[in-house]
Amino acid sequence: MKSFHKADDGAAAVEFALVTPLLLLIILAIADLGWVFNQQLTLTAAAREGARIMAVHHDDPGASGRAEARVNELVNSEVTVSFTATCSPAILDDVATVTVSAPLDDLTGWLSSIASSTSLTGVGSMRCGG
Repeated sequence: MKSFHKADDGAAAVEFALVTPLLLLIILAIADLGWVFNQQLTLTAAAREGARIMAVHHDDPGASGRAEARVNELVNSEVTVSFTATCSPAILDDVATVTVSAPLDDLTGWLSSIASSTSLTGVGSMRCGG
């Protein structure tokens, strides 16, 4: 009886060569999306912190500067901060809103090449007065 074992010697190496690039692509895509999701969470947390400062200290003249400094401290990159805070004592339900935008920064460069002008945005809101 003849053994067919010798004919199958290179099959595992060929299968490994075919599957490895796909697995690496999936691993890199997961890491890249996780990195972008972390940036999105950081922007949202920074916007929430800026909104808290604006809501608590809305009467102070330097409140927006302190809020922007806190956002920049938390994000550690180039960001655009915009404020919507009316916080007047006459209106009880005023809301301070801070929007933080930053350009998309990914690990592999694939997302940047697909969506070159995409930016991430985080929004935080808090009722005035704390």
